[in-house]
Amino acid sequence: MTTALIDLRAAVGNDGDLRLTLAGELDLHTVGQVEPRLTELAASGRHTLLLDLSGISFCDSSGIDLFVRVHHRCHTAGTRLRLCGVPPLVVQSMRVLGADRELGLRAP
Repeated sequence: MTTALIDLRAAVGNDGDLRLTLAGELDLHTVGQVEPRLTELAASGRHTLLLDLSGISFCDSSGIDLFVRVHHRCHTAGTRLRLCGVPPLVVQSMRVLGADRELGLRAP
């Protein structure tokens, strides 16, 4: 049995915004590893939560659903969620699922 790895790192930028990097495979098995921390950070009271997804090598619909849930939690807390470095295949999946509109992704 192999363990799927996902890595979440957080840092506060010079502007006071929270910058997160997510790397690895985001799927049904790894969403549970990062969701509690993302939920906590969404309620941190920061103006903006910048989530860099450039290190994601795979993301299924459960990962995209996680982004939508975090977006809602951020909105409730008065925090703006911004996704950057979204891999093209993840953008395509978000468009198919309609999550791109909800998450505010713009066409490249």
